[in-house]
Amino acid sequence: MRRDGTAVGMAMAEGEKRLGRYRLLDLIRKDGDARLHRALDANGQAVALWTVPLGRLCADAAGLERFRRMAGAAARLSHPAIPAILASGELAGTAFVATAPADGPTLATRLADGPLEWEDTVATLNRVLDALAAAHRAGVIHGALGADTVLRPGPAAVVAEFGRAALTAAAVDRRDDLAAAVGLTERLLAGHDQRPGVSALLATLRDDGAGAFPDAAVLLRAVTALNGASVSSAGAAPACARRWPLLLGGVAVLGGLAAATVLNRPAPPLPPPVAMVKDALPEPAAEPPASSPTSSPAPAPSLAPAPPPAASRQPPVAAVAAALRSIPCALAGVETTGGRLLVSGTVAGERAETAVRETVETLAAGWDHGFDLATADARFCAPLGSVATALDANRGLAEPLAVSMLEGPALNAGDPLMLEIRAPARPVRLQVDYFTIDGSVVHLLPNPSDSAIALAAGASRRLGERGEDGKPGTGRSWTIGPPYGTEMLLTIATAVPLFANPRPEQEPAADYLAALTDALAALPDDAPAALADARFIATGP
Repeated sequence: MRRDGTAVGMAMAEGEKRLGRYRLLDLIRKDGDARLHRALDANGQAVALWTVPLGRLCADAAGLERFRRMAGAAARLSHPAIPAILASGELAGTAFVATAPADGPTLATRLADGPLEWEDTVATLNRVLDALAAAHRAGVIHGALGADTVLRPGPAAVVAEFGRAALTAAAVDRRDDLAAAVGLTERLLAGHDQRPGVSALLATLRDDGAGAFPDAAVLLRAVTALNGASVSSAGAAPACARRWPLLLGGVAVLGGLAAATVLNRPAPPLPPPVAMVKDALPEPAAEPPASSPTSSPAPAPSLAPAPPPAASRQPPVAAVAAALRSIPCALAGVETTGGRLLVSGTVAGERAETAVRETVETLAAGWDHGFDLATADARFCAPLGSVATALDANRGLAEPLAVSMLEGPALNAGDPLMLEIRAPARPVRLQVDYFTIDGSVVHLLPNPSDSAIALAAGASRRLGERGEDGKPGTGRSWTIGPPYGTEMLLTIATAVPLFANPRPEQEPAADYLAALTDALAALPDDAPAALADARFIATGP
């Protein structure tokens, strides 16, 4: 951020290509309207980014909804042969899916040199078919399985481009994947037809094709049986460790952070604070009576998702909301949309994101749910923690301290930072701080040009306001500048000034937070509780 036109940090290189929070590096390949780029996200993490014009998905009424559903389902996958789906969404007329990068030669390139060794053939098919079976159990279709989408970054195969099918307008299903898997199996086994059992399986594949195998797990068992191996996981239940998606509602992106993306990175487990709200969970619906012994046999289990909860139950919104408020380093809320829980907000760091996702998963009690989370730097956990009590106190008020941005919440280089602050139903003294991504804090109020921190009950005032010509007024004004990223605005309201002497207009955040903790602890015991409002601001070039 810049004050009075003075910038700190480095500007981003001119002419670079961006899509929201992603900086596009180079184009890997094209496939019709789809493009695959190497890219970096706002944290400098390398990703593989598939994009397609949004108009292609909107060609039919169900296209956009199919994209959101399929991309969300793909983000749930957790398998060693499937690169993680990190994000998906719609930005600036473009739909995208971001995955963990998977480099290395394709299986097609390797097969051009001749058939694989037998052990390598079985290991490759075992890994690919196991990944496909896991995906199908999760309701995910690949849509383009083949030797060109199986990579060999090391000794083990990786199945790339899961999630890409979401970007195609054409509808695909498991039968398409199974037919592709049969073709790939036939191609790999063709060089080993002299081995016992291989020629018989090849004959079945050629004569009956996918019709001989109801699913990928059965095909996997047929392949592993050739080597006397057992199936490690294809027939097992899905793994408990999941990467949870952020499912999309709408899109509003300016600058470097997407407001409607899924961010989904593995993080060390953090025990979710759910004990305090377990009693608030709705009772499960009664189980239907068991069938009598004379009932007709039940049909074979279906691979379709479980049915939704009984209509008489209500989503556990109160329980989830209470648990989310108790998670340090997270500003997240929950609402219902069409009977579906949607958790949205911003979290500071991967551990906080993990805690939010695990908490919701624990409390959702089988309800369909999604996430609309943005992940900020973990450094912002410290200021949130310092005012946790004040944030809770403010949430409980009928007329709370309220802060709104006159433009935003995402701002680009050169945009003015302008705020409107409304006092609660009692007079307060304000402290307004802007925490930057590079570890500094800028004190917006009080500042050397404005020491008027008193605000009457229910009154409002503005900071950084500009004239009709867009030029700064007589007071302090601020403009967005580098370094860019997700930054935080913190407003504190107390009955008496927090600091007897003015703080430096800009200082290291660590120094200020130590002083802030002491100042909050020194407030009179009989004074009204301190209140706080915190919000994240996405900035970009």
